[in-house]
Amino acid sequence: MKVGRVTMAVVAAALVGAFLLAAVWYRRQQAREAAGAVAANQARLVRDYSPTLGPPDAPVTVVEFLDPECEACRAMHPIVKRVLEEHDGRVRLVVRYMPFHQNSALAASLLEASRAHGKYWEVLDTFFLRQPEWASHHAPRPELLYGYAVLVGLDETQWKAEAGDPEWQRRLRQDAEDGAALGVTRTPTLFVNGRRLEQLGYQPLGAAVEAALPR
Repeated sequence: MKVGRVTMAVVAAALVGAFLLAAVWYRRQQAREAAGAVAANQARLVRDYSPTLGPPDAPVTVVEFLDPECEACRAMHPIVKRVLEEHDGRVRLVVRYMPFHQNSALAASLLEASRAHGKYWEVLDTFFLRQPEWASHHAPRPELLYGYAVLVGLDETQWKAEAGDPEWQRRLRQDAEDGAALGVTRTPTLFVNGRRLEQLGYQPLGAAVEAALPR
């Protein structure tokens, strides 16, 4: 009887040990898979042509898929700027486009054309500020976009011509393809160091940035 009990105890201990080893292996495997997914997504998150704001070597990168015609993007815009200001020098913002609305491709092309003149962020601010004028769902007036040139110090005729560059359409297609591969189905969608932000707002974004900063 004693031998039987000893044998059972040894078998039970072996089973517990095997279970613990399997649990450790499973957790490590999940961690490796998660890290691999983040690495694979990184190539889709940032392209060499993407507009960026902040140091290229910042420890935290926030990638935002946005639509210039999107009301939620307009609402999120000052929040993103606030978080960047609060973490000055430690966060880089990368903008990608997901042109879901009728006139968003035109707005994105004008934004891209403004980069050569050093006006990208000023134009983005203006487009969001004036969005209720040009992007009304009931009566959109995309022609107003060209007229905003005077507000940011651009030549309207030149800007309109430069916005027709087919390179901008290529970039928009690439952004849309990358966004689809990453599961982006709405705007804005943000990623913090490769991890998708599940909730929008100042607190969720700020908390995600804080968690991603090196200790």
